[in-house]
Amino acid sequence: MTASAVLSAGCTTASANRPSPSPTVTATPALSVTPTPTGSTSPSAEPTRTPTPTATPDGTDPAFIPALAAIQMLTPRLGWAVGSGSIFTTTDGARWTKQYSSTNEYVGLDFISTTTGWVVGLHDLLGTTDGGRSWHELDEAAKPIRSVHFVSATQGWGIAGGTGAQLVHGALMPASAGTLVTSSDGGQSWTTLTTPADPQTVCFSDPSHGWLATASATIYASADAGQTWSQALQMYGHDQGLPSFARIECAGPNALWVLLATGNGAAGHSPYIAYATANWTSWRTVMAEPGTIGALMPGVPAGPDSHPGSMSVIDPGDAVFIGDGPATDVAACVIATQGGATLKRTGAIQDAPETFDAAFLSTSAGWVLARHSTGEFVIEATADGGYHWTQQLSVTVPSPG
Repeated sequence: MTASAVLSAGCTTASANRPSPSPTVTATPALSVTPTPTGSTSPSAEPTRTPTPTATPDGTDPAFIPALAAIQMLTPRLGWAVGSGSIFTTTDGARWTKQYSSTNEYVGLDFISTTTGWVVGLHDLLGTTDGGRSWHELDEAAKPIRSVHFVSATQGWGIAGGTGAQLVHGALMPASAGTLVTSSDGGQSWTTLTTPADPQTVCFSDPSHGWLATASATIYASADAGQTWSQALQMYGHDQGLPSFARIECAGPNALWVLLATGNGAAGHSPYIAYATANWTSWRTVMAEPGTIGALMPGVPAGPDSHPGSMSVIDPGDAVFIGDGPATDVAACVIATQGGATLKRTGAIQDAPETFDAAFLSTSAGWVLARHSTGEFVIEATADGGYHWTQQLSVTVPSPG
């Protein structure tokens, strides 16, 4: 039985007076799904934003890239963040400097070690083997690379091309016509793979096992490095002709977390649903947007706010969701444990109606990219699971003219 069929049925420094968490919430039972076969620069603490390019005539690029668009932390001290024209880094987990500056727009990143990583631009792909002290330009695929995911210094996969690309909380996704590509030489060259139609995001947990999300709100799995794919989950909305964008994150050999944004928002709500699996086949509906979608899913816990926010996966059992709340003007934090069976609502980033990405290393330590209502882009960090937040970097975008 598909998931959709089941669903239609049924921080400042922590103070001594830490607020008590609200009661935990138990999610609906796991959903069982049977797979079916199918076919160099000077550091700067005061960044400036380069002008945002206009979308290309065929609509392949988004019209706006935030000053802080994606973040990845490798250790509690070492991490990177990218955005409009800049790559930032931290070596102590608290202070950020500009490591690289360009007129290009950066939308994603993927580091596999403290030395080796990749940064995706709208029309360029950069690589480093010395922790970002130097960057070199790599070849694009036949069409622009939208996102990459590497499992070693040589082997990786990516989504290329497509139309109607949108930046969705740390990943640039084509709305349609994307292609899956793979590299065996660290991104120097790319080969196109045959996949189900309209792939949007991809991740691999090892050289063989990977996952693919498509614009039809479908998740596919591969056990042969992406040569063949089997349907693993049909998500809500696939049969309603609704546009969808699914952010996926691998979490070990057999585990995946998904945050699906689907349809068009109404009355201040933007529909979304989160799913998780730890064994390839049994899926749990972790949470749903509390308005329009939540009303159709009795028993499914409500997500942190009315719009799909940022997701950061820690391991097969744990993930953190930071809500986008344009109506509440906060970014609320929800910690999912036990594979999403238990949710704990902690605190919120105040005056932050919009987030762009999150990076948690544990259910306590995390970093979030957000935009305050006053317009500045910020990196906020927590050491106590989202009860308290500390601003670490602020990037103020100059007013036009």
